[in-house]
Amino acid sequence: MFKKKLLSLALALTMVAGLCACGSTDSSAPTAEKTEEVSEAAGAEETADAEVAEPDLSENVEFSIFIPSRKADALYDENTLTLKALSEKMNVTFDIDTVINSEAKAKLSSIISSGDIPDICAGNMSILKQFGRDGAFVALDELIDDKYPNLKKYVLDDPEVMAQCASSDGHLYVIPMLTAMRTAMGYMIRQDWLDELGLERPETIDDWYNVLTEFKKAKGVAPLFLDRAWELYYNNFSDAWGVELNPNNSFWTVKDGKMVFAPMTDEAKAYLTEMQKWYKEGLIDPEFITREDTCNYHVLNDLAGAGCYWTGYLAGFNENEEVKANDPNTNWQVINPPVLKKGDAPKTFSQQAKTVGHSWAISADCENIDRALQMFEYVYSDEGSMLFNFGEEGYSYEYVDGVPKYTQMVYDFGSTAWVQSNGLQALIGMRQLPDYEKAQCASDDACKQLFYYDENDLFYPLNPTLTLDEDSQDEYDAIMGAVATYAEEEMLKFFTGAKSMDEYDQFVETLKSMNIERATELQNEAYEKYAANFK
Repeated sequence: MFKKKLLSLALALTMVAGLCACGSTDSSAPTAEKTEEVSEAAGAEETADAEVAEPDLSENVEFSIFIPSRKADALYDENTLTLKALSEKMNVTFDIDTVINSEAKAKLSSIISSGDIPDICAGNMSILKQFGRDGAFVALDELIDDKYPNLKKYVLDDPEVMAQCASSDGHLYVIPMLTAMRTAMGYMIRQDWLDELGLERPETIDDWYNVLTEFKKAKGVAPLFLDRAWELYYNNFSDAWGVELNPNNSFWTVKDGKMVFAPMTDEAKAYLTEMQKWYKEGLIDPEFITREDTCNYHVLNDLAGAGCYWTGYLAGFNENEEVKANDPNTNWQVINPPVLKKGDAPKTFSQQAKTVGHSWAISADCENIDRALQMFEYVYSDEGSMLFNFGEEGYSYEYVDGVPKYTQMVYDFGSTAWVQSNGLQALIGMRQLPDYEKAQCASDDACKQLFYYDENDLFYPLNPTLTLDEDSQDEYDAIMGAVATYAEEEMLKFFTGAKSMDEYDQFVETLKSMNIERATELQNEAYEKYAANFK
């Protein structure tokens, strides 16, 4: 029955976008392996320590599995390092179906149309949740108990994770990839320029305006770069007004316990008024709307004194030989998010959710659900986490002063390329470890900057991406398809001064005429369900 339903859904998805992703797994009465004490060196938090019986792995089990690969020239197979180690540990044999991740969604449409869904399916979490609700995958919340202490602790017992992973019917069909940290885009500034000009680090929006003005006078450049073309993170400074205006969440923000469409708020108008002033006075890269690879362009050519970008990445340029050749004193440093008044708490909306948008699920037709869950539990354990973050001790990593470090072999190959080629950071339900992030840092200083926002808790509560039920989603999509595009286009005009701020009230009225108030009702209905996870 569910295959029939999935077939029509797959065809619909193919017509709409030609996209999609993933498969399934197993069923019996499992036991989870005893989890060891978490290694402080690995940077993982204390794992579940329940005393549980060792699982019975005496019988070899074969699983068909769909899993996206991360490199086109290193598609996963049974000899991929992590998958081979996992199969040996769990006494399973994998029949692997894979494509490069950029093709994974289209592959899902093909899999569903065939009606032959693999035992285990890994990939895009939203799609797996959707098909789980339609019967393709097992409801894991009905199976996870004390025999699976890590799955229980990190997923079922964490309300934030459950809020992000549960489907609109309230069930959990996926085990997600968990992030190691919250830091995303940070506020970065040239400390060497501040020192040279005798300036203090800016705290308030007025401070920022004054510092950028001095940078422009002294250096003859538009000192602030923002990234719209690649990252869609260009409205970060709205943090100071307490609303999120980057379009990655379709402009929805929580205000006074309700979801509101941020462009309609007084705070958005005040923010855009300030940005228009900065832009007109040449304080912001005039080509930020279309300039690609803007970080590399500005930093490698010594053309910027401030930016909002991935903190660890930008901090790493302090060690870049090309950068040092331009100016050996180059010193990019992360600083607190801006505030309106001195004494206000600095916070940013730019952050990673607890879950990454990848996961894996177990097919409703899988004959060995217990073993599949045991495998999911192992991958979430400390030992499994080290495997999927660092590989094999003595080969791809070793401990230095109690901290895991990649071996020289990995660095000689190129750590990112080696990780992606060997199945580490696979797009499955796994826990990213903080030490993995640290191992990628170009220097100790870059690592310190990378974790600065996390260590000082400089985040607003996450504005959630909400799950609507099927009928509400269709109605919502019909409204927001036009609204989101219109809102961004108009806000860019206000930002650059192509439109006078005197026209802003009319912009708000036009949004109302496009039925934004009904979309707001639908968002708040979904938000009530989301918020219930925290009560």
